[in-house]
Amino acid sequence: MKNKLLSDSIVYIISPILLFNFINYPINNYLLLALVLIIGIYTITTKNNESRINLSGIIFSSIYILMSLFRQNIKPGFDMYVYDTYCMIMLTLIIIFSLLLHKNILKLMYIDIRICKGDNNLRIFNNIKKSNLDYDLKRISYLIIMHLASLIFIRIISIYSLGFTNYENTNIIQIIVNIAFMIREMYLTSKLMSNIKNNIKIKSKVSRIKKSSRDGSIIDIEKYKNLNK
Repeated sequence: MKNKLLSDSIVYIISPILLFNFINYPINNYLLLALVLIIGIYTITTKNNESRINLSGIIFSSIYILMSLFRQNIKPGFDMYVYDTYCMIMLTLIIIFSLLLHKNILKLMYIDIRICKGDNNLRIFNNIKKSNLDYDLKRISYLIIMHLASLIFIRIISIYSLGFTNYENTNIIQIIVNIAFMIREMYLTSKLMSNIKNNIKIKSKVSRIKKSSRDGSIIDIEKYKNLNK
């Protein structure tokens, strides 16, 4: 699992970030073409050899590359601030529409990680249903939407009220809002991870009990009847 997840992260996440943040603008077209080819070849290879496609990774890399390409032509300062605000609006809308279409991006990420581990779709969806992970993932998604919406609201006020010269005056407020929401997001994520781990432990205990009964251990008939009522 670790090797597959690491390779996916390098191709779909780390590579685009490195290309657009550690190489001087404008990005060389050949480097960009090379990155797109690497992502395309890797996706086709994993599809043919491992029968899987990392949808969340493809979505992230596609959005990040497009946003970064347009960002190259934006002047630093106020124009960049406005552009980043519009990007945040777009990301918020993407998350909202994904929820409306029952294609939660966080759920896609969870499924992709489990597929990297070698689980099949049936087992993954059974786990999501039994552990009620769908509800937890939606809660985190709604919190992220509120997080982005709060920042967008503050930034719009700074753009249209404070203007070109004083738009940075709300930076401290944005930092405080970011910290508050991130603490809550980390708390919900830790609860989600705990829920997943507890579910795995319960399944392993059940499997051990079943195994011991097959080995000839004595079973209490009354308890067995009560379990099957």
